[in-house]
Amino acid sequence: MMRAAILASGAVALTILAVLCVPSHLPPPAASKPLTPASFHALLEHRTLTLRGSLPSESSKAAILQRARELYGAAPGRVVDELTVDPRVGPAAWVGNVPKTLPILGQMAERGSIIIDGRSVVLSGRVDGDRTKATLLREITPLTQTGLVLEDHILAAQAPVQTQASASALQKKLNEVLAHASIEFDSNTATITPRSRATLDQLITLIQRAPSTPIEIGGHTDKYGAPDYNLQLSRLRADAVRRYFLSHGLANQFTSVGYGASRPLSAAQTRAGLQHNRRIELHIKGVGDL
Repeated sequence: MMRAAILASGAVALTILAVLCVPSHLPPPAASKPLTPASFHALLEHRTLTLRGSLPSESSKAAILQRARELYGAAPGRVVDELTVDPRVGPAAWVGNVPKTLPILGQMAERGSIIIDGRSVVLSGRVDGDRTKATLLREITPLTQTGLVLEDHILAAQAPVQTQASASALQKKLNEVLAHASIEFDSNTATITPRSRATLDQLITLIQRAPSTPIEIGGHTDKYGAPDYNLQLSRLRADAVRRYFLSHGLANQFTSVGYGASRPLSAAQTRAGLQHNRRIELHIKGVGDL
């Protein structure tokens, strides 16, 4: 009995010793590091777009770069890519909506920026009036709908009032130029042909006289091709015209819209009729069709 009691007490002592001593020699469990929030900064200055920030995936970066180059030019130096993809960056709902809001920068005068730090989106720049500012604030909603808080640092200039008569007169002159010389593109692309640049330069001379006038640039195609393809192509061509205007110093509020084949001017199936439907139109907002 005495021997059994001694053995039992020894086992208890060894157990206590193991509990007290062994953990001090083991490494502590590895703590999982929290993911870093995604970030994004877009700055458009002197017609150069610089993109910075940390993103969670290559696909999100590729989508942002593709849209940036569509809007602001694919030539070297027009879009500066300083974006990084980091596996330590966590997913963010707003990342997928960044491409939708990049056109905002093109409506700002001289310099504009969008900064996202994971909690807020800061919009900075100068626009030509309160109406343009209201438009930009509506166009930023894809980001604020994901939970980001908007910080508005947009300055709106007080533009001179343009009368309906002067706007109508400008619309008539724009229509006359486009009636005699259409804006053409290389086949199935949004590349403006050299001959059409002379037409655009005529339009620029007219638009320069009304720098506060908001203008819609509408792209149209013929009916051949898939509707979705035509819609995208017409939008890209309208964007190309808008970029051309901005690159030549125009500060108007330009809105580019793709209509595809939904608004044909001619029902004729001839070459001339189809060419008539493939067009760019400029429409001054607030002025009825003349």
